[in-house]
Amino acid sequence: MESPFDTKNKFAARVDRIALRAALFLLCAGYFYVLFRRAALSLAAGAALFSLLLLSLALFERSTLSHRDRLLRERIGGAIVLDELLLLPGAQASQAVCLLLSGALGGQAIGDAHMLCEGETWLVRCAQCMQGSSASEGDVLAAHRARVESGADRCALASLGGFSPEAVRAAEWMDPPVRLISGRQLARLAGSRHPATDEEIARHARQKRVPFSWRRILALALSPAKTKRHLACAALLALLYLLLGSFITLLCALLSLTLAILSHQEGRKRFRL
Repeated sequence: MESPFDTKNKFAARVDRIALRAALFLLCAGYFYVLFRRAALSLAAGAALFSLLLLSLALFERSTLSHRDRLLRERIGGAIVLDELLLLPGAQASQAVCLLLSGALGGQAIGDAHMLCEGETWLVRCAQCMQGSSASEGDVLAAHRARVESGADRCALASLGGFSPEAVRAAEWMDPPVRLISGRQLARLAGSRHPATDEEIARHARQKRVPFSWRRILALALSPAKTKRHLACAALLALLYLLLGSFITLLCALLSLTLAILSHQEGRKRFRL
């Protein structure tokens, strides 16, 4: 997050732009003055070279901005597609990935998550794991069994996250090998074919702008798995209180003990449910 001191105000930015252009014009005019030793001719030639450099710089900035805008739309579009695939049922997610791959590879989708590409029938499966997690070798084995059952020639397994080393070895060990497509490759492919619109970019920015939820923080703090941690912190703080005699340490120990009791009660509630 940038502070107001990290960015320039409009007046300072405008002064910098004018100063840079003035320095560039003086350099152009000085270059021709060194060549011709005539002030009028040097100013005219320097103005022409200065205009040419400004036009080239404007075209470069425009192309750079358009390139960055395209990359941003593709990245956000790919992230939106991955989020949609995560919430779809398994069969629908596999069919959506099959349509995406058939359009990108020039194949033909023939229904039921199958596509015809280069004379071979491919079965497409999607491992719907969270981003940051990895598909396991069990997903690879399930995709291979589904290929054998359907009678397809080859199989492609797309993951919304990554693949574990065991999954990569299992895919290479299969005959024929299972083609693995990671979430990053899938997002890049989906973004290039379905770039995000202005409305989708604005909605995505609003969703990412929410930093945290108090309810989520409370649920994490009162998780039953953290009961022992809270008790250990309370015991250590109580020991520090006995050694140092600090009243703040005693309050922190009581707070940790309260969190341990609340997390234990939360675990008992979940057990009843």
